[in-house]
Amino acid sequence: MIIRKAEIKDARAIAKISVDTWKDAYKGLIDDAILEGRKVDDKRISSWCENIQNLDFTVLVCEYNEVLGYLWAGPARDEYGLKHEIYALYVKTSAQRKGVGTELIKAYKKIIKDESFYLYMIKNNKKASSFYETSGGCVWERYNRKIQDRNHTIEEICYVFK
Repeated sequence: MIIRKAEIKDARAIAKISVDTWKDAYKGLIDDAILEGRKVDDKRISSWCENIQNLDFTVLVCEYNEVLGYLWAGPARDEYGLKHEIYALYVKTSAQRKGVGTELIKAYKKIIKDESFYLYMIKNNKKASSFYETSGGCVWERYNRKIQDRNHTIEEICYVFK
């Protein structure tokens, strides 16, 4: 298992993991119309190319002859007194529970020199909450939030890692 910075050649694989894991992990948690609207298309791949090239972001991939998962992080977008936020952390369904997510978080912590960070998780995602808590995250309830996506409300739980 190798953790490395993502390259442009990884953009399609990252986009596919993003779409596929959303459809798997969020079935029943997010409206089907939102999930069905997610596609691996030129726009999504191009967006990942931009994220990979943007030096403000950290995009890591885990590979073992193929990209198994990715972590996308950058400057905190909220005023919580923390400098770092993980925007996305997804692992292929077939590669979950094999240490991929743990290795991605360890690599990210090394990059940010073990400083605190936070992330948001879709409410009631039991697999993710178990993983984040095992990885050292704690729910930061006062920063839980609700967001709107295509007229649907999505509740998110904030986890902080200190």
